[in-house]
Amino acid sequence: MGTKRDDKKQSAAFIKKARELEADGEESAADELMKRLAKTPPEPRRPPAPTR
Repeated sequence: MGTKRDDKKQSAAFIKKARELEADGEESAADELMKRLAKTPPEPRRPPAPTR
């Protein structure tokens, strides 16, 4: 496993890259879609087809 120093370096690199990509705390349309999908109940399972 990494050391504390490595974790800080990796964290800083991640934050820098996220800023370059303009990633922030704002929600996107994809976030809204995922929320809706997560709330949608699955369709009921159909019974298996009879075997012959």
